[in-house]
Amino acid sequence: MRKLWAPLAAMIISTGLLTGCSASSQVREQQNALRAEGMSLAAAGDYESAIASYDEALSLADLRAGSLELDIAAYKAAALYRSGELTEAIDLYSAILDLKKSAEIYLTRGLLYREAGDQEAANADFTAAMDMTSKKDLVMLGRLSYYMEDYSSAKSYLEEATADGDPEGIYWQAELYWEMGNKDYALTLYQSYLTTEGAEHPDAYAKVASYQVDQEQYDAALETLEAGIALGDSDVLQQLLAMRIAVYEYQSDWATAKSLMESYLESYPEDEDALREYDFLRTR
Repeated sequence: MRKLWAPLAAMIISTGLLTGCSASSQVREQQNALRAEGMSLAAAGDYESAIASYDEALSLADLRAGSLELDIAAYKAAALYRSGELTEAIDLYSAILDLKKSAEIYLTRGLLYREAGDQEAANADFTAAMDMTSKKDLVMLGRLSYYMEDYSSAKSYLEEATADGDPEGIYWQAELYWEMGNKDYALTLYQSYLTTEGAEHPDAYAKVASYQVDQEQYDAALETLEAGIALGDSDVLQQLLAMRIAVYEYQSDWATAKSLMESYLESYPEDEDALREYDFLRTR
């Protein structure tokens, strides 16, 4: 099992030291370069190599755990999660919180606890995050209320954020209504969100494209899917890619569907449904 961030763990166990001797500019440059390298590798889906880059950056920390080291550790924790190592990611986020309290890290760890099935621990983290959140940060307060299933408060916070013109307020309102079962209104909000500059939640693209396919709006669905795919690696990238193939099939564009399926299987060779569909496409 991959070790957690050794320098950070050592500091927590032995001295609890938050800062040591200041790093040289050369070391900082190396750490920043390795962090950037890790981020690029993670964006490409190569989490193992990304984690190795983050570990190398952290190995240069000596007995320091300043803001840069904690930031790199957070990126490593995210890569651990994306690589399927949920417990290790939770442990690393916990180590970070032992050194520095952060509403964002509490929120993130809470989401991982929720995924692990520990709702009590998740709610404790969401409460801690809420206690640290400014009353002016309506989106964060709305998200935390949503995760704690306080839908009335979530609706109030997010409606106010949306009235102030915050695109994130629109997205999280859509999430709220989707969770509450009002999917028609949620889809309207998702579509509104996707018209805002810098829309970056890939699941919104998947949901809108699914609706467009149901309405046989195939050209619009392809446009939506391409925009979502262009965001790069995400939890729904595989879904977006598969949906794009399906849309070309709906349009009877078998050659394009076959070509895209071959590319898809290079990335997801163990998708048995896709393998069977590829056998079908080769006969068209």
